Amino acid sequence: MRARVGRSSHGAAHAGLASSSIRRSSDRCRGGALLIGASLLASAASARPAESPIIVTARRVAEPVEAIPMSVAALTAGDLDRAGTDTLADIARAVPSFTLAPTGVLGVETPAIRGIFSPAGSSTVGLYVDDVPVQIRSVGFSRNPDLRTFDLERVEVLRGPQGTLFGANSMGGTIRFITRRPSLAQADAHASFEIAQTRSGGFSHELRGAGGGPLIVGRLGFRAAVYRRVDAGYVDRIDRRSGGLIERNIDDSAVTAIRAGLQAALGDKVEIMPALFYQRGERDDYPLFESTLGPHRQSNIHRQPGEDAFILPSLTATVDLGAATLTSVTAFLDRNDRQVTDYSLVFGELVLGGTVPGLVAEGGARSLTRISQRSLTQETRLASAQADGPLRWVLGGFFRDSELGLVQEVFEPGIADLVNQFLGASVEEAFGVPLLPGGLSYRGTERAAGLQIAGFGEFTWRFRRGLEATAGLRVTRSELDLRVLSQGPYAGGALTEPADRTQRETPVTPRFGLSFSPAPNRLFYVSAAKGFRIGGANPPVPAGNCAQDLQAFGLTEAPVSYDSDTLWSYEAGAKATLPRHRLNLAISLFQIDWSGIQQPVTLPNCGFSYVDNLGTARNRGFEAELKARPASGFLLQAGIGFVDARFRSTVLGGASGPGGQRSIIVGKGDRVPFVPQWTGRIAAEYEARLPQSRRVYARLEYQFASAYRRAPSEGSVGYDPRIYRGEGYGNMLARLGIESDRWRLSVFVENLLDAAPILFSSAEFVPVTGAPLRQMTLRPRTIGLSASLRL
Repeated sequence: MRARVGRSSHGAAHAGLASSSIRRSSDRCRGGALLIGASLLASAASARPAESPIIVTARRVAEPVEAIPMSVAALTAGDLDRAGTDTLADIARAVPSFTLAPTGVLGVETPAIRGIFSPAGSSTVGLYVDDVPVQIRSVGFSRNPDLRTFDLERVEVLRGPQGTLFGANSMGGTIRFITRRPSLAQADAHASFEIAQTRSGGFSHELRGAGGGPLIVGRLGFRAAVYRRVDAGYVDRIDRRSGGLIERNIDDSAVTAIRAGLQAALGDKVEIMPALFYQRGERDDYPLFESTLGPHRQSNIHRQPGEDAFILPSLTATVDLGAATLTSVTAFLDRNDRQVTDYSLVFGELVLGGTVPGLVAEGGARSLTRISQRSLTQETRLASAQADGPLRWVLGGFFRDSELGLVQEVFEPGIADLVNQFLGASVEEAFGVPLLPGGLSYRGTERAAGLQIAGFGEFTWRFRRGLEATAGLRVTRSELDLRVLSQGPYAGGALTEPADRTQRETPVTPRFGLSFSPAPNRLFYVSAAKGFRIGGANPPVPAGNCAQDLQAFGLTEAPVSYDSDTLWSYEAGAKATLPRHRLNLAISLFQIDWSGIQQPVTLPNCGFSYVDNLGTARNRGFEAELKARPASGFLLQAGIGFVDARFRSTVLGGASGPGGQRSIIVGKGDRVPFVPQWTGRIAAEYEARLPQSRRVYARLEYQFASAYRRAPSEGSVGYDPRIYRGEGYGNMLARLGIESDRWRLSVFVENLLDAAPILFSSAEFVPVTGAPLRQMTLRPRTIGLSASLRL
């Protein structure tokens, strides 16, 4: 509802702030990871020659990941398959310093890299399918598309600001899903099937198929892929009065996706590739349970289904100009997101302040949120053709025209009886406005039109063998127009006419780097880069109802808009490939200075909030990743990330308490919320060869993240002792399989130790009343079987 605007990043407009923060890391996780990493370095001394390098396009040109002077984690199709990596959450658990923070009312996962996290404004991490950005501005209960890792070449996670080549919303980093291209020379096909059972839940299954090849050899090729996955639920719904079971495993979910593309060579110089990507996700309910009922049980009156579908047609064209290559990428994203949320506790908790525990209107209440997104993007770039020449360069332009719409309606037909019973008045007398037609206690609409135009360039000079310098710059013009209309009893009583908001700015983001390669397969580098996150406009805050709160901030009205926040990142790193020892090692150290942070400001008495640019933060840390083959058939992988993210200035809120002292939004030295200090993984794999070109393999992997906080400090306005401390966790996976060049059969266990940490805990609707919290944990132990066939 509009009365909770800005109090969380995804439910910000309608639900309330789930503040967050980090807690000190687990010494056991840290010590164990460092010990194992050291043992891997020692054991690698007796190993043998290295494998082929992974080729990435993080700098818009194809080059080995070991040769890029930046911190990049690249997961190939084989890596994804062997580890059972399917979702963005799986990728986050496998990549150090990359996390998905569950925030808001319903645990919507927000990506963060190197601790660049904020519960307000747009995403701090860019999300791309090939060269097309698909991240959205956070509104309502929506989130970025839940992309799946089917028929991919690889996934690239680029740490640190990527504002020069990837623009806005890449201030923390960029995640790229690189799909398989159609082949002009060779046909292939692949199919796989998986079935699994979750403890205390149902059966999940997955089907994948992909194939393609030349229609005209050397001239025209096609590729198509299909994906269908159903994940079984494991949360039961019970009757809130009797405690009896209503339904088991209510939180089933499913994803269906299709990709298809053509590649045509028009002569020797021109290639075009039209492509189409469609994905639809469906959910029967959220995997949330109530703190008073224990894990995997909840008592909502209404189901909470959701559906999120998008279609993404694109056209990529490349022209060989001899000394340079011209690339054009045109894409149109059409997305529709529909979410239902149980709002049955809203009246009792927000209107009566929880004085009558468990109070609900007859028939309960539910919120329906519909979000649409339309986005046209065009990028054109010209890149030098010689990858190993003394001067390499990329010049380009970017255009994006987007429209985003939101409609939220709260159906609460029984509210009239509650208002009469507890307030002794009619709805109109109590709130100043009557119920809307159809028993709506709230209706809110938003329409946002955004325009971005950018020009960018990056140059790399080779002074002498092994020594290179890089300089890049991007200039962006951003415009946003927002129209908001709020109606009904929960709208504040005065917002019955549309309110218009605008925001305009021109951020400039440079990048500088210096690298030195003293010998083949050795690289040392330093870099400095600026990143930014696009600004936005605030929905209006009713000046009448919130006059006292605004006055405490020295304001007569809330800010109309907020600017982009910016950061400078300083990084030093080293990469080494030791062929004799079959060892790859990458280490990076960084410091990030973040200013003008987009943060929600809560007005404590009237229940509204807004976003403003407040405070600064400094993030320091490192990543270390190692891959070794110490003996024939053995593969050892280890990665660890450390982030110490702290606010550098105190931000004060409105007056509170009998003495009129001002409350603290964040304090100097507080840790940035939802950022664990330590993240990482350790994996060991053994493969043995059998007769007839068959192989048997076994893999064991342990992923971990340390504890964190959900509010900056115990003295901040978002502090709630019930949810303040977020738990660390460890997740173990195991897989045993047999394969040949054409088929694979494997059994696997996910969450082998059946860990059940509380990953998400929200008191959005129950800030101080002690009512049950909404919580979420890891999926319980899941055992499955998978099979694949390649033709």
